[in-house]
Amino acid sequence: MSVDAQHMLALGESGRYEFKRDAEAVSPKVLAALANWVALDPTREVAHLLVGVDEVEDAKTGLVYGVPCGLPKGLDRAVARIQDIASRTRPIPVEVFIIEEAVDEEVPFLRVEVGPTMPPHFDDEGRRQTRQGRSTRALTDDELLRIYLDREAGSFAARFRQTTTELQSAVGAVGNQVDQIAAGIEKHIAEPITRITVTAEEAVDAAHSAASAADSANAAADTASYEVEHVQRLVRDLQEVVNDLDDESHQNLVHRVAQVRRKVWWNFTIDTFEHTSARASKLTDQLLELLARDVSVDPARNSWELAVWHDLLGDRRAQRRSRGTQKWWGEVIAEVQGFLKSPAYAAPDLPDLRAAIQADIDHEVDDPESVTNQFRALLDDD
Repeated sequence: MSVDAQHMLALGESGRYEFKRDAEAVSPKVLAALANWVALDPTREVAHLLVGVDEVEDAKTGLVYGVPCGLPKGLDRAVARIQDIASRTRPIPVEVFIIEEAVDEEVPFLRVEVGPTMPPHFDDEGRRQTRQGRSTRALTDDELLRIYLDREAGSFAARFRQTTTELQSAVGAVGNQVDQIAAGIEKHIAEPITRITVTAEEAVDAAHSAASAADSANAAADTASYEVEHVQRLVRDLQEVVNDLDDESHQNLVHRVAQVRRKVWWNFTIDTFEHTSARASKLTDQLLELLARDVSVDPARNSWELAVWHDLLGDRRAQRRSRGTQKWWGEVIAEVQGFLKSPAYAAPDLPDLRAAIQADIDHEVDDPESVTNQFRALLDDD
């Protein structure tokens, strides 16, 4: 048994000490009253509750003192009981520190140190009480007010101390930062501004030089653009010449003749496949004879034949519904047969210009649609 426990047993119950014979006698009201008793006086730290102790009165002196009587259900169950009761105090559980006393003796007991956490404390029934001697009583309005004020003052003091500490740290940090900021301004702002000023002056000079160079570059660019366009025109003209030469090449002419013959044969088939008469069969044989003959190796003859077949196809497109009748096909086949026997280009149209001019020279000279001016336009095309 500790010296403190022996001292408490000898003094007996009071406002500071409370004896309970069994843990079952401990209630939230008892713990709340002890905690509130501590909260009423800032000099008090804890109140003491001895559990497993009986009160005995001295027959001679009449004084009451404590005598350990033990805990029939054991220390562990008593500790659990007290902790559970403490959790039922309001608004938040009171603080309890449980010490096991006389554990090596026959009658062990518990010494519980009780302190406030957020006074005034009360039980589930809302009773706010405190110790008065060996009994309990309700807290007065003045006592409640004093407890509330002390609690808030303590909270304010704690917050004030924390704020003061943070402010002191911040002021010290700001003091150091001011020096750093001044040095930073000198290094990162003042010096760069000086360099920027010098650079700007150099940039102005460079801009003047660049402007002159830009004018020269623009002039050179215009010249280059003109030369590029000129070269492009030459390339296009050269390409046209190459295409013309390619069109007139021997192999190309042979291919084109064969291709145009296929087109003629296809168009004839479309126009006459519905006809089964002897005339249609005769036209088929005549056209096939013209188209199936070998292609000449003479470029001039091939160019001439291309013109003949293209004229035929163009005349067909001019027919009704762009299709040729049997009569039309008979006429053009006969015409082509004559052309192929004696290949020749048609002679140019030579109008009687002398008679036209003699009849009305002013009309022939002034009217763009006159025979004379139309003939002169043909001369200009060459």
